[in-house]
Amino acid sequence: MVIDADEPLIKAASLFSETDADVIVVLSGGKVLGVLTERALLRPRVNLAQTKCRTFAVPSPRITPDDPVTRVARLLMENNLKAAPVVNENGEPVGLVSVMDLVTSVPHVFSRLRVKDVMTSEPITVDANDSIGRAIALMRDEGISRLPVVQDGRLVGILTLHDVIVKVLGPRVRATFGEIAGEKIYTLGNRVYELMHSPVITARSEEPLIEAVKRMAHHDISCLVVVDGHRVVGILSRTDVLEPLAALDAKEEEGISVQVTYKLTNVSERDKEDLMDAVRGFVKRYRDVLGVGTITLHFKEHKEKHGEIHLIHCRARLNTDKWKIAAVGEGWSLTLAAKAALNRIERRMTVSKELASSYELLREDLQELAERY
Repeated sequence: MVIDADEPLIKAASLFSETDADVIVVLSGGKVLGVLTERALLRPRVNLAQTKCRTFAVPSPRITPDDPVTRVARLLMENNLKAAPVVNENGEPVGLVSVMDLVTSVPHVFSRLRVKDVMTSEPITVDANDSIGRAIALMRDEGISRLPVVQDGRLVGILTLHDVIVKVLGPRVRATFGEIAGEKIYTLGNRVYELMHSPVITARSEEPLIEAVKRMAHHDISCLVVVDGHRVVGILSRTDVLEPLAALDAKEEEGISVQVTYKLTNVSERDKEDLMDAVRGFVKRYRDVLGVGTITLHFKEHKEKHGEIHLIHCRARLNTDKWKIAAVGEGWSLTLAAKAALNRIERRMTVSKELASSYELLREDLQELAERY
């Protein structure tokens, strides 16, 4: 699906509300300028009728028909996109590749993994009686596109960004064009339970990842809520599923694959280089104990600002044959946020080693007592 860069955002909103498009490709002079995501439509104080699509078009990575799927998976993860245009040598679109296209093309990559290996633990939820306005604020502030809905600690539904576009924004768009007649228009004061989907398609943390992927494809949905009974313990999105595939194209640092995703407005090449220097330093210090696996770093902006600079939140995960540790950190730059998260992982590793050492000494003392008596 494509749109001209000079069309108003309100036209893009109409296209999103009428289809299940992951992105809308924005063209300028017949060439790809970028893509629009549904998140762009939730920005506060934006006049959809007067703002042009080029204003919020997100630059998309250059993907060609000859690129390997591992590289495409890494590029989608790094740019936080569910889909991206495929272009020819002249920059003209010749197709679109989505996360699900990639995942279903190489099922063998996921054959040994379980849902818990890639899911996002402790996801943000919303109460069924919360207002739509609060749910939208959560999505916008946290940079997420779906919220498990709970009531009394139990999963009762799911609210997606697409639901908001279709049921809240869509009717307003059609009313602007005079195309609405008797359609209910939801307000920000309506309750979440009025818009949510129920029942929810779920997964279990211990089930094979490939089975969960097949379920997502069968139901044509972008995520599964991971439950233990009726309690929400995680969420599995299409982007989460990309991690094992992207890892095959990730940078190798002493046997550790490094995966990085950004939900930031501006990231310079120098910032990325400084970040990788910090990761290399961490890997070098602990290369004898880390084992083989992956370090995943996910960055997003906080609302808190110092001048024009946003505070950056980093979620880090060390997943190797010896360690499975997650931690978060914050800082005023990519490197500072990453170092804060890696320092927390470092402390947890150190504590675990100390406990293991103490246990070993205790076991030796018990053995000595047994032999003595």
